[in-house]
Amino acid sequence: MYTIIINEGGYKKRDQVLEYLEARLIKEGKFRATLERGIDMKSRYTILIRPVRLVKAKPYCGQHAFECPVGTKKKNATYLEFNDWIKFHGLVNRVLNKFRTNADVFSTPLETRGKFWIRKGHKARVKWDVEQSFDQYGRRVQHWNNGTIDQFDA
Repeated sequence: MYTIIINEGGYKKRDQVLEYLEARLIKEGKFRATLERGIDMKSRYTILIRPVRLVKAKPYCGQHAFECPVGTKKKNATYLEFNDWIKFHGLVNRVLNKFRTNADVFSTPLETRGKFWIRKGHKARVKWDVEQSFDQYGRRVQHWNNGTIDQFDA
């Protein structure tokens, strides 16, 4: 799930951001998603985005930040890979910046535990770190940074 929590401006700001984000998705034509208005447990206005998919299918071998493993068979799918997600996060942050929106944005991907931060307040995330290691069987293991303070713009 992809969540945008509007910290200031109430439902009017939320609706303004939601409508413009829907328009940008259509205009850019790369991503498709369902956007829903909501209110969280703390009575903050939210936009829930799910599922995010590519408009056009492309070869897909999994959600990873590094080069594809050699010899892997790739099926065509509309799932996003690492670089696609970075572009989608950029689109969301550009929309929020346009309206000078104070918002917390995070997703909850299967590859990490907890919240994977995309934005905190007025600060968009600009660095996306993933470290790679190998387990005792030689399998690749990726360690995702969920969003430390040094990864957000000033």
